[in-house]
Amino acid sequence: MRPDIIRMRGPEETVKASSGQVVLSVEDLWLEYRVRRGVVKATRGVSFQVKKGESLSLIGESGCGKTTLGLGLIRLLPRMARVAQGRVHYFRLGQDYDVLALSPNDLRQFRWKECAMVFQSALNALNPVLRVSDQFADTARAHGGSFWGGEAHKRARDLLKLVQLDPDRVLHAYPHELSGGMRQRVLIAMGLLLDPQLIILDEPTTALDILTQRAVIDVLRQLRQQLDFSLMFISHDLSLAAELADRVATMYAGIIVELGDVYEIFEKPRHPYTEGLIHAVPTVTGDLELLSSIPGSPPDLIEFSPGCTFAPRCPYAVERCREEEPSLEEVSPGHLTACFNWKQVGSQHE
Repeated sequence: MRPDIIRMRGPEETVKASSGQVVLSVEDLWLEYRVRRGVVKATRGVSFQVKKGESLSLIGESGCGKTTLGLGLIRLLPRMARVAQGRVHYFRLGQDYDVLALSPNDLRQFRWKECAMVFQSALNALNPVLRVSDQFADTARAHGGSFWGGEAHKRARDLLKLVQLDPDRVLHAYPHELSGGMRQRVLIAMGLLLDPQLIILDEPTTALDILTQRAVIDVLRQLRQQLDFSLMFISHDLSLAAELADRVATMYAGIIVELGDVYEIFEKPRHPYTEGLIHAVPTVTGDLELLSSIPGSPPDLIEFSPGCTFAPRCPYAVERCREEEPSLEEVSPGHLTACFNWKQVGSQHE
């Protein structure tokens, strides 16, 4: 295990799923983009569950389908994209909601009130001609029904304080008057406005300095302990993802290739792609050395070659890998991987 990947959390810091209750269930989800060359298969048969109070982190290279998956879950895909097949079910108070079949009005209530998404591009996500206070009010009116006015304003002030912003300054400011880090924290606060059961974070700390990242992560952990909401965390930063997550899902070429407990994934990965991502993280202690990188490039998501999509870049690949694509299988309780050679990969970390 790389000791500098994960800051080991104490029992008082770790937030576990409060029960076995499932909040979100995704089954065999295929998301596609239609382009001139053909059909880009952004996700291919993705399946997973998020439980109440749990944090699931999605990691992987750019272009592997993480953000598309997040947008697909709340039906915010662009016009050129579509859900080819699959099911997305949301559960609350014993009710089962088919997200892909929600009416426009029900979908509006689902977004933000049940499931909120904090986007990576803070400047594009905020309206440049409205003050921050107006955008909080618009969110409350559009998605919260009767929850707006004084009550929403008070909650907005409280949330801005939690993300270490001055409400008196920020609420009366336009987005261009705030730094990138401040805008990102405004989005995090806005995502929590209506107390959703599930929050999707897409690289929420990208524009923040290391101290502010630390503060935001601490705030998210405290809020999860207090409010018991579920979290999906999309990130390129493995150390950040590992610290915030209870479980980790590694995505490659539109599929989940490994899924399991955060400590088991980082201590003993069973897929060579996860192993390569961990080794590619720069060290913060010890002698300077060249970074380890994964050779080759991600595959073309329009024209797939036979076999495992990672085989051309994999040091463990054998002939079977080039002829047959592996499916997810459970290699230990709760730990799934899509690799024929998972035993050999795991033996490198014993």
